[in-house]
Amino acid sequence: MEQRVAGRKRVQQAAAAPASVAPGDRRGPAAMTTVAVDPESKPGEYVLKSLFANFTGVSERKIRIIMAEPLEKPLTKSLQRGEDPQFDQLISTMSSLAEYCLPSILRTLFDWYKRQNGMEDESHEYRPRANTKSKNDEQQKDYLLERRDLAIDFIFSLVLIEVLKQIPLHPLLDSLIQEVINLAFRHFKYREGYLGPNTGNMHIVADLYAEVVGVVAQSRFPAVKKKFMAELKDVRHKEQTPYVVQSTISLIMGVKFFRIKMYPVEDFEASFQFMQECAQYFLEVKDKDIKHSLAGLFVEILVPVAAAVKNEVNVPCLRNFVETLYDTTLDLSSRKKHSLALYPLVTCLLCVTQKQLFLNRWHVFLNNCLSNLKNKDPKMARVALESLYRLLWVYMIRIKCESNTGTQSRLNTIITTLFPKGSRSVVPRDMPLNIFVKIIQFIAQERLDFAMKEILFDLLSVGKPAKAFSLNPERMNIGLRAFLVIADNLQQKDGEPPMPNTGATLPSGNTLKKKRTFLSKTLTEEEAKLIGMALYYSQVRKALDHILRHLDKEVGRCMMKTSLQMLNKEPEDMITGERKPKIDLFRTCVAAIPRILPDGMSKLELIDLLSRLTIHMDDELRLIAQNSLQSLLVDLWDWREDVLFGFTSFLLREGQDTHPGLLDSALRLLLQLLTQWRLTLQGTTKKSRLIVLTAL
Repeated sequence: MEQRVAGRKRVQQAAAAPASVAPGDRRGPAAMTTVAVDPESKPGEYVLKSLFANFTGVSERKIRIIMAEPLEKPLTKSLQRGEDPQFDQLISTMSSLAEYCLPSILRTLFDWYKRQNGMEDESHEYRPRANTKSKNDEQQKDYLLERRDLAIDFIFSLVLIEVLKQIPLHPLLDSLIQEVINLAFRHFKYREGYLGPNTGNMHIVADLYAEVVGVVAQSRFPAVKKKFMAELKDVRHKEQTPYVVQSTISLIMGVKFFRIKMYPVEDFEASFQFMQECAQYFLEVKDKDIKHSLAGLFVEILVPVAAAVKNEVNVPCLRNFVETLYDTTLDLSSRKKHSLALYPLVTCLLCVTQKQLFLNRWHVFLNNCLSNLKNKDPKMARVALESLYRLLWVYMIRIKCESNTGTQSRLNTIITTLFPKGSRSVVPRDMPLNIFVKIIQFIAQERLDFAMKEILFDLLSVGKPAKAFSLNPERMNIGLRAFLVIADNLQQKDGEPPMPNTGATLPSGNTLKKKRTFLSKTLTEEEAKLIGMALYYSQVRKALDHILRHLDKEVGRCMMKTSLQMLNKEPEDMITGERKPKIDLFRTCVAAIPRILPDGMSKLELIDLLSRLTIHMDDELRLIAQNSLQSLLVDLWDWREDVLFGFTSFLLREGQDTHPGLLDSALRLLLQLLTQWRLTLQGTTKKSRLIVLTAL
């Protein structure tokens, strides 16, 4: 009910928005679309026409802007969801309206699309306009018109993605849905020999239509399957030339956003019947590139299944699919020419197997992954690492480990490979740190004591005497971030962490991952005790104190903008080499304040450190330090006077006329701190009054 009310509000807002378009010359074959809105028409008709008038006006304006941009500029920069909130709202409104009149919206959209393309018949097939024989000016004009066509397709597919989500509410749409499917598959045709400036945008548009197909498949899967299998049959019967191979790959990529419906079981079985047919083709096809493309398709489809699967692992259709592929893919994955493409597939097949089968099989492939972490090819090392963290998620979260000794032995093997004892770095190097953080988080979910004492304490150099203490930036960054994530998860009672997905953003700009909000208020000793972290928290606080002091000495004081060493220097010239990972660690440590307060550093010492960092060479560190100072002032009432006194003392000491820009920004921050204090006090007063009134 709430969604319907929200939908109606969006409809009213968008219909009320102006539909006018700024005057200007039109480039392209179609004239500006005009929609007559009769104020005397029925309310529903009036809203639909007003909304569409607004849509056509905004679209025309966007197309004109795109035509004036460089040909090389990706269309995503101008059209993707998230780039224009007003346009996003308009599309969301059309989706809400489609709940009531999807057939009318689809027909109107197709009319608009056909007029924009200057064609009124179904036989139209998009072809690149550019001709290598054209003169230069004519060729540029062709490229420009081609860009316009692609922009129209981009806008059209964006709207289709949203409105087609309402298909389940409209059962009698077969002819219109088939028209959508046919149009989408025409965009999956491989265009041989085209190397114009619009190549990148063509791939983007093809991906958007693949997303359209994914939405349609959620409620009209048989129609999508029928079309795909017919197209596949057609290319399979042709002689396997390079053109046919590329055509097959383009077709396979067209269904990469198909997602298996986990329920009802009939839909689940129908989906895996399709997967089984594709698996048979995978085994039969000889071409390496087609094999790799199919492997990539299986991974895209199976990762969401692996994240959600429970009792479904026992359903015969899924078991048959795994058995059909597992032995062959495991064998192929050991060959160098196949390993990059096949490692993720073997991983996914293991992730959707039954518990006992997983435990019987995974150790062989796990050893392959661990040995490839040291591979000289960074791509292979990355693939092995990603395979490892998905397998570990299944082992820790879904299967809940094995016997204590077996689990301990397995985890020790993994951890000593990733974080070698006595090493200053991690294996593999130069990988996203969040992967290592997730690995520790997965282990902590079932084995908190092991994760803290065997992994985090080692990474943070806990218990090392001051003389033996040295900075290992990458390891310490991972350790501190992992502690913050684990503590936050326990305090917010978030439950089990989700399985890592393949990508957080779709071609349309829609995000798959919900934005997570982390706690920023100080974790007290009492709260740490409540979440079972009391044994470790004080040690982490002491480690943070040691790390901050060393960082301040090595990349803190010496890199203040007022330092003589930094005069007339550019940040990018100074934040290089060994300094870069230290600055990254410094950012993490400062961002952790006041969530974790370093044990061993007095209030004034910490405030002075943060104050100095507000004039650091690194822009990001400077901003984080400002935020941490404000958080100390807002969240900790007994720190407020100290924060203002400490920052003012720093300002008097460092604020010199020789750096007017720094002085100006420091004064602005002081004003901001005072404003925050006033607002906090006002909020506290209002809250107190409310409590008194409630008591009365």
